[in-house]
Amino acid sequence: MERRKIRHGLEDVAKRAGVGIATVDRVLNERGSVSPKTEQRVLDAARELGLRRILPVPHARALRIEVMLARATTPFMRRLGAAMGQVAATLDRSVTVIRTSIDMTDPARVAQRIVNCRADGIIVYCEEHPANVAAIAASEAAGRPVICVVTDVPDSPRAAYVGIDHTKAGGTAAFFVARMARGAGTAVILSTSTGFRAHKQRIDGFRRGLARHAPAIAVAPVLTTGDDPERSYHHVMQALRERPDLVAVYNTGGGSAGVGNALRDWQRPALPIFVGHELTDESAVLLRDGLMTVTIDQAPELQARRAIDLMLSRLGRGTDLPIPSEIAFTLHTMENC
Repeated sequence: MERRKIRHGLEDVAKRAGVGIATVDRVLNERGSVSPKTEQRVLDAARELGLRRILPVPHARALRIEVMLARATTPFMRRLGAAMGQVAATLDRSVTVIRTSIDMTDPARVAQRIVNCRADGIIVYCEEHPANVAAIAASEAAGRPVICVVTDVPDSPRAAYVGIDHTKAGGTAAFFVARMARGAGTAVILSTSTGFRAHKQRIDGFRRGLARHAPAIAVAPVLTTGDDPERSYHHVMQALRERPDLVAVYNTGGGSAGVGNALRDWQRPALPIFVGHELTDESAVLLRDGLMTVTIDQAPELQARRAIDLMLSRLGRGTDLPIPSEIAFTLHTMENC
């Protein structure tokens, strides 16, 4: 009689799960050879039917997530890489996060790395380049989701973008310049590279913001620095010499130490407003010394957490609840750095 009840119970579970009795038996007795999806379906059916026995814990298959970032040559990239490592340390042992550093100045190499990746999912910081767009499309087509972090590649079928609204960040920089500038004059923009969408959006937001809030302030042609403090230093020193009406310097990327050194060496009573990005040890010193006016921080620690949470959800390991991908930026001055 007892055996008959057990068999009827297994038959009910099999019927509800849409599998055979043998499959139900393998799942309930943990004999293996069943896919994780089918295993979960059987366990869900058993719970719904109130099967009177202790159910096994579903097997969590190993997942590999590769995080592709630029080489840690700037304080921000070091901070972002460290944040990814800290989040990875909190995950279940079945999830492995692999961190890869790539020379982002070579899009072909980045694209090849994306195409050759065999992880279950990819989190990448990369330039908005046709080769990268094609590589992301190939990865998504192969069932390997891609999440862009810090800067977006919206023309690709990426699963999500995690980061701040860079156009609003540039507009915020312009708002501070407009409210604090001595009057009409010229603003100089320094940028890592206009190949990255984040920097293009910051520049565009800054220009639009000044046109809206301070149309009397002209914007000089963008000067690229490659995040090099020495290049930043020389660009700013040249601007200080050649533009007596210089009222503001906006740096969309790294190399802010070079900007600060130029302002320190200029030794004039009226220095231009200096707005930069990221709260690092370098920018904190510049803020405290009164050389940097404000810095806009994009919270890389939160970006790392959000990107990995979104990837786990996409791979069926996280929550089913919606996870917001936009990160709020924060402002820091000498008063709160």
